[in-house]
Amino acid sequence: MQTQTYQYNQLYNFTVAVFNKMGCSPEQSEAAAHVLLAADLRGVDSHGVARLSGYIRLWEAERVNARPGIKVIHETPSTAVVDGDRGLGLVVAPFAMKIAIEKARNVGTGWVSVQNSNHYGIAAVHAMMALEHDMIGISMTNASPLVAPHFLLPKCWVLTLSA
Repeated sequence: MQTQTYQYNQLYNFTVAVFNKMGCSPEQSEAAAHVLLAADLRGVDSHGVARLSGYIRLWEAERVNARPGIKVIHETPSTAVVDGDRGLGLVVAPFAMKIAIEKARNVGTGWVSVQNSNHYGIAAVHAMMALEHDMIGISMTNASPLVAPHFLLPKCWVLTLSA
């Protein structure tokens, strides 16, 4: 099997072009490409550009809105709920994280939940947005039920460490 290597800019431009072709705005295409390539650069290939075809399939099945009207639907000084309008999670998550960062800057903590969105790529990219503001970021998501809960497994080992 032959391996082919691509420069970052080539892969980035290709990925942006694919999202543009889906109908995403140029800004959202760039944001989505950034998240995918950040995963590849961190060695998390399962959440990098290899997932691009999956996003295309979601768009073709009309499960992803390429031009979402992302908006805040509920808000307090330290919290918010964002409706992603079925947008790419790759775009909705950074939108939500920017709100969380601004709230943390203003009142000391910021918690934002998102509804009506899709797969958002590698969680670390979103959490690390806070680092640029000398903050700690946390990013979590839910997923389809693909793994059995621990209480259904025949054996479950728990390791507890103490000082």
